[in-house]
Amino acid sequence: MPDKETHSDATQELPTTDPYPNSRVFTWLDDRLGLSHPIMGKAFPEDDYGSFLLGEIALFTFVILALTGTFLGMLYQPSAEAVTYSGNALSYAGTEVPGAFASVLNITYDVPFGMFIRMVHHWGAYLFVAAIGLHMFRVFFSGAYRNPHEPNWFVGSGLLLLALVEGFFGYALPFDNFSKTATVIGFQMTGTIPVLGTKMQLLLFGGEFPANASSVLPRMFFMHVLLLPGLIVGLIALHMAILMRQKHTEHAPSSREGPHNYLEKDDDTYVAGIPLFPQQFLVTIIVFLLTAATLSFLAGFFPVQRIAILGPADPTSTPSHVGPDWFFMWVFGALKLVPSSMGAFGRFIGGVAIPTVMIGAMVIWPLVDNEDEPVHFAADPLDRPLQTAVGVGAIMLVVTMSIAGMQHTVAEVIGMSKQALYPWLVALNLAVPTLEALAVYALLKRRQARLGGGSATTADTGASAGTPATDDD
Repeated sequence: MPDKETHSDATQELPTTDPYPNSRVFTWLDDRLGLSHPIMGKAFPEDDYGSFLLGEIALFTFVILALTGTFLGMLYQPSAEAVTYSGNALSYAGTEVPGAFASVLNITYDVPFGMFIRMVHHWGAYLFVAAIGLHMFRVFFSGAYRNPHEPNWFVGSGLLLLALVEGFFGYALPFDNFSKTATVIGFQMTGTIPVLGTKMQLLLFGGEFPANASSVLPRMFFMHVLLLPGLIVGLIALHMAILMRQKHTEHAPSSREGPHNYLEKDDDTYVAGIPLFPQQFLVTIIVFLLTAATLSFLAGFFPVQRIAILGPADPTSTPSHVGPDWFFMWVFGALKLVPSSMGAFGRFIGGVAIPTVMIGAMVIWPLVDNEDEPVHFAADPLDRPLQTAVGVGAIMLVVTMSIAGMQHTVAEVIGMSKQALYPWLVALNLAVPTLEALAVYALLKRRQARLGGGSATTADTGASAGTPATDDD
């Protein structure tokens, strides 16, 4: 926020530190809320591409999840005991179904706006995971995890893991036949962990599943609505506290061209951008409204996961085409890639060991690739051949593993048996990520050589319409 603002008229100049000296509304609010506090002038970097807003989308999606989840939690019954359903879902009217399944039927088909709110919650869970993932992609490829920003990378990794676990428990709560089968797979995977498997099953599930579902469902409900959201709130608060304490990373120094050409391009002692209030605050409101509108559109026109079609949990049957939500499909793919003849050890390798190695590599990456001196400018991914190649290879590995998780569907689409498809899926997962990473690395190294080995920065030369604020704390 500038220390001095000049207001001109025909007779005088009015020096002032008040951002809006002639606004009675601002003056009234400032007297009561302290809108002139230095934190209100904290600069947010300008971003012509909107990539810096992915974190805000994740935050607002979580708020919507909390609101819709509160509504759903007041109507949901975490019970596996049989009850007689007497609602509008005619195929189940007068029949006995598990209490959890009946309560979700009631929410979906009997409570006004119940299906809509449930679908907003469903799509919100998808968007929450997707927004965190894309946000971390942006941070990774731009090198924004480097000194001094490693703590927020660790916190963000924790948020992503908690979001995945939260999605797993939420997926199990309707206790339909599809989610029951997927939850059994997760229960079995947990039990394969050497030494700790049985203890972790008791800690997370509270008993055998689905045999002891009457005690497992309340535990999962508690974790889904209270424990995990509380941990997520705590990490979000820590993430925001670190963000406010540190400087934001800006785009490459060329972002200070155009209307910002009076700024030192390589001076990272301040951040050039727009102040938190009122400019960034108004942008934030727009992002929240767009997020809510997107989820409302998806909920209204794409009401997926119709449990009346799936049916209640049945311990004696396994539905065809069973699989987890998309954000766990890569783990399911790892299970599919390990030969079934390996038994429990194979389930441990595919369902626990491989995902743990991949997640661990993600978490510790800032300790592998870092700088001795603080870095406050985002890097151009084209100038980082090795890091960009690793990122592309990792993304392709997740994609190919997800394809392996959809083995049944892929086999049907291409007209091939699952047994005949299996070696092709193994080859796909070994070859494609490796070849993609090598190709990206070779192309970017060739680009560097063509440019003379320098770090030519090509990102973000766009102009901004606002007056820049600077943050030099």
